[in-house]
Amino acid sequence: MRKTLLIYLIPNVTLNTVIPYFALSTQSSVHLFTGEQNLARFILPMSLLLPFLITVDVFKKIKALQHTEGLHFECNKILEGKMKMFKLAGLHSLYTILAILSALMFIHFSFPANFDFGIMKSALSAGILAGFYSITFFYLSVKKIREVP
Repeated sequence: MRKTLLIYLIPNVTLNTVIPYFALSTQSSVHLFTGEQNLARFILPMSLLLPFLITVDVFKKIKALQHTEGLHFECNKILEGKMKMFKLAGLHSLYTILAILSALMFIHFSFPANFDFGIMKSALSAGILAGFYSITFFYLSVKKIREVP
């Protein structure tokens, strides 16, 4: 389980820190919503796609393990259909994007206009958020699969 968690954690933190850092380093300042390359441009798509992709990937891997009988626990039979899997992944994405958008709007209205968030802090926050998504949605998916009605 820890090995699988590291497979999600390390690439997500690394890629989602490095990509914004190099993309944002061409600007002298980083704003939340304004500017050609802003922080929300990286965080909002990541908050929509990463929970969806992690949830679907965990479900596919567990289904593959079910066929090889490599699981040592009983799985939730309700979630066996693809529609249920995509519905749960979609809900994970929807709840995440709404929470992050609310947090970004709160931050936007809390800070003064044209506040500079800084390149390094912005890139690190995107990477840490991606790592948090990796851990959270891995465990939420496994927890949902382990729930036996």
